[in-house]
Amino acid sequence: MSSSVTPATLDYLAQRLDELAVQFPTSPDAVDLVTLTDDIGTLGHHLQHAIERAQERFTAPETVYPPERVALVRLARATAGIAQALDTLAEALTYATTGFQRAAVEDLAHSPLRNDPEVLRIMTAEKYVAARARLRHSAAALRTTSTPAGSSTPRTTGLQTQPAAAPQPRQPNRH
Repeated sequence: MSSSVTPATLDYLAQRLDELAVQFPTSPDAVDLVTLTDDIGTLGHHLQHAIERAQERFTAPETVYPPERVALVRLARATAGIAQALDTLAEALTYATTGFQRAAVEDLAHSPLRNDPEVLRIMTAEKYVAARARLRHSAAALRTTSTPAGSSTPRTTGLQTQPAAAPQPRQPNRH
């Protein structure tokens, strides 16, 4: 039997995304190609795991009740954000590697900046910052609860048919 996607599941993924985002370099001096490829691999792993978790639940959709459906929608939205961050890191890798630098700055054919590793490191660091922001946004969305936690049973309270009473002034406690 497959496990459900719960708020705890979403919190765990949000924590992993935040941990990864915190490690992203924000300055050109901190950019490292090996670490960049590791970050891409780690983010790809998180994306794959989230997708597999959702697929696992959709194999038996009749067992997915409203609270979990809400969690699955949030998970799907987060996977879109993770994919965007992954794409941004792929662009960072493109800028960071000399094999693709000509594609990064085509209009600078005769410029000394074209082959300047520092310029490419700056561009890579900017992409890292953008990916960090995307992951942070996705993690925050995973933690945001739009519906109250609880069981999936319907509420038994009826609609209020009388107007609400005017608020009474607060009396001090007299014990």
